[in-house]
Amino acid sequence: MTTINDNTILIRGLDVTARLAKTVAELSDRAAGGILLETVTGRYVLDSDARLAWLLMDGRRSVGQLLDGVAEASGLPLEQIRQPTYRFCERLLELGLVDVATPADVSALTSR
Repeated sequence: MTTINDNTILIRGLDVTARLAKTVAELSDRAAGGILLETVTGRYVLDSDARLAWLLMDGRRSVGQLLDGVAEASGLPLEQIRQPTYRFCERLLELGLVDVATPADVSALTSR
């Protein structure tokens, strides 16, 4: 199992399709601002709290940078969101919705 830390860079899975709130409303009671992730094998609903973290997982930003963005957007202290965000990232990895970016991934994405 991969251990998440502030230096880890995550990249969304290529087989994951994201759909915005209207589709999510049918699947979750916390749909406002949420996002639906679909793969060939399943559907996953992210609420609005998780949506921002998902959108920041672009293969360019480290988890530390992702945490800074979530803290800024939510107005919550970094230390309050660190462990829940780590757990969220670990769960996405377990489900195969994200991967740890390789140096080649990061190079390709940052050279654009």
